[in-house]
Amino acid sequence: MSDSRRRLWNEEATNALIEMWPRVSSIVLIALELNRTTSSVQTQASRRGLPRRNEANERHRRKWTPEDLRLLEVTLDKHTNRNGDIYICEIAEDMKRSIDAVSAKLVEILGPEEEIFPKYKVTAETGSVVSKANPLKPAKRKNEPGTRDCMTCRRPFWSEGWGNRICQPCKKEEAGADGYDW
Repeated sequence: MSDSRRRLWNEEATNALIEMWPRVSSIVLIALELNRTTSSVQTQASRRGLPRRNEANERHRRKWTPEDLRLLEVTLDKHTNRNGDIYICEIAEDMKRSIDAVSAKLVEILGPEEEIFPKYKVTAETGSVVSKANPLKPAKRKNEPGTRDCMTCRRPFWSEGWGNRICQPCKKEEAGADGYDW
């Protein structure tokens, strides 16, 4: 993310965002994968009508105490290798906080996303074995919200389940002049 200039979202990046949205628990991880800022990911998700993240859990919304900040400093040292790579998932796990909450605090302490994100690594490697499962590739369940291809135009769109098989633009086109919106 060294290039902080604004880049337009192409169809491939948008499709990747739509596909990752229900599977990846962190906007930071999605931003890392797509080489975008978190605000860019959030804006594009909103423009595409993706559902809001449920961030009301206690791992994300807890206030940072002075003890938490000291623990973050120790944990950051523990999960940063000599090359300066920061293993963000391990830090979040040790802190018992969301990846997004930890990343937001690191940005506040260490500097802007453009400087910190290139140092983030998703999982620590020990030898040639990755120590934890990659959170970017969890198993997908069939009848859950996620991406589906529109039955009319074949473009991927966010769907709440099997019953939602046509994208909003196609629904509006089918509604025609009567203005009926499914």
